[in-house]
Amino acid sequence: MRRRRPAGPVVSNEDGTFSINLSEDERATMTEFVGQLEALLAGGHTDERLRRLFPVAYHDDPDRDAEYQGYMRDELVQSRASSIQTVQEILGSADTISEAQLHAFMTVLNNLRLVLGTLLDVGEDDFDVEPDHPSFGQWELYTYLGWLLEWTISALSEN
Repeated sequence: MRRRRPAGPVVSNEDGTFSINLSEDERATMTEFVGQLEALLAGGHTDERLRRLFPVAYHDDPDRDAEYQGYMRDELVQSRASSIQTVQEILGSADTISEAQLHAFMTVLNNLRLVLGTLLDVGEDDFDVEPDHPSFGQWELYTYLGWLLEWTISALSEN
């Protein structure tokens, strides 16, 4: 018999579905952040906050990188927009979700962390931020998203 983790915010159900156990306040807050991510993606590719979502493919060849970005960017934006739509539906419902929907949830959580990590300029040793630091709340959000992402990955690995 496989030992299961105690119930948390993301749970693998015996029927192959998943449950997202967030409070109404958490769902509303996540919906707001997902909406901000959607607006940021729609705003254009020059926004520096998107740097980690669209990394440079060819560091030594700007022309090749521009060509790559030209081919891939629209597809990546469309894929991310689709995941955002799925997550908005998930957050608006208490229904169980499929593995594909949970993958979209995981993708959006990761995208939110990448954007926030860019804003915070996250590095290897940056996780001991004092409560009186001006960006303490953003660091708490970054940590929360990581925690939620960990539960999501764990639920997927149980399935």
